[in-house]
Amino acid sequence: MKKTITTFAVLLALGGAAAAAADPPARLLSFYPQAGIIGQDLYVTSFVDLDEGPGVRDYACGGHSYDGHTGIDSMIRSFREVRIGVPVFAALDGRVLSVQQGVGGDLNWGPTVSNFDNHVILDHGGEQQSVYGHLAGKSITVKKGQWVAAGTQIGLTASSGNSSWPHLHFTVRQSFAPYEPFVGACGATAGWARQPPIPEDAWVADVALSAKAFAGKADLPYDEAVRTGTFVRGVRFVNVRIEVRNVAAAGPGRLSIRRPDGTIAYAGALSASGSRAGSAKRRLKLSLAQLGRWRLEYELGGKIVAEAPFDVVATQKRVGNRAPNAVAASLEPASPRAGEVVVCRVATSLVTEDPDFEIVRYRYSWRSGGRLVRQVTSAALSDALRNDAARPGETLTCEVTPSDGRLRGPSATAGATLPT
Repeated sequence: MKKTITTFAVLLALGGAAAAAADPPARLLSFYPQAGIIGQDLYVTSFVDLDEGPGVRDYACGGHSYDGHTGIDSMIRSFREVRIGVPVFAALDGRVLSVQQGVGGDLNWGPTVSNFDNHVILDHGGEQQSVYGHLAGKSITVKKGQWVAAGTQIGLTASSGNSSWPHLHFTVRQSFAPYEPFVGACGATAGWARQPPIPEDAWVADVALSAKAFAGKADLPYDEAVRTGTFVRGVRFVNVRIEVRNVAAAGPGRLSIRRPDGTIAYAGALSASGSRAGSAKRRLKLSLAQLGRWRLEYELGGKIVAEAPFDVVATQKRVGNRAPNAVAASLEPASPRAGEVVVCRVATSLVTEDPDFEIVRYRYSWRSGGRLVRQVTSAALSDALRNDAARPGETLTCEVTPSDGRLRGPSATAGATLPT
């Protein structure tokens, strides 16, 4: 991700520098303030640069940062998710110190003419602040001087300003210096009440199939391709795109296509480019002679990491849209108390969440004591409820309904009763 020059300039104006804060944070973070799950639909591309010189060092003594970076960059998949919406939340209770919005280019990618982004800065007291950068300009719902509870939605993830991919730039500061909340071999500022796990292994974040090539706006980051999980029998082009995270740890990639009888119709090397987040594409001309369920297999380092079924049917009339597959839901923490931010997490496959490989959005309906306290549709695998929404003794539920934008899949509900 490119540097958020405006946000960085604000930090410097307040006396900060790209180094860990000497003072411990006044308050610990209880959840990551962006909808989604790190290591699944969210990928951290950059942490705080802890090297005070020209080098780069992240909290784990690795290179997941860039020189002078003051925060955490967590990317989402594409501009398609931006259009659906991926919320950003207040990490802690606080007052809005600054808001910048109305900056054009929520879908910036590559060189930009503006170094300004849409962002919010919160003051949490005790000389602790947080910054939320690259937001969608019209999505910001808070104003300067406003008090917000932790877990309040303050905006949506985008790619405004000097940004090369849709992501959240999240900075926390203590005593006028940015600090890295993640603890590791090279980072000692404990900033989390429960530190989110950061996976080191590679994983497949998405598989897409299409009858047309993944090119132009059909490709990333726009992702406007017409996806499908059904092809008509005959000699057809099957276009495959596979997205990989932690590419440097992936090992060689290999793609195979199996017929319904288990025989191999295609097999060949296919590795993702890049060292962090990347994708691999292949345009296959296949003889789809057998009717029934075919299967795509993708290997990394000799291990199958993704299996994706697709169907071959006799006629075009048999091709139709299908609803997303069933999901499961859970609350975090599992036994919440009043005054806590509660996160509703969705459990599903990143590869087969929809039989037609469509982008799935989720409607989150939160109720406390039967009252609807929040409802939002999001492209993310989690949502958060602000810490003042549920009352002691009430039953809190989160109902999640997946949809491809046309058809809904079965809903899932998670719930808990708050202690008095």
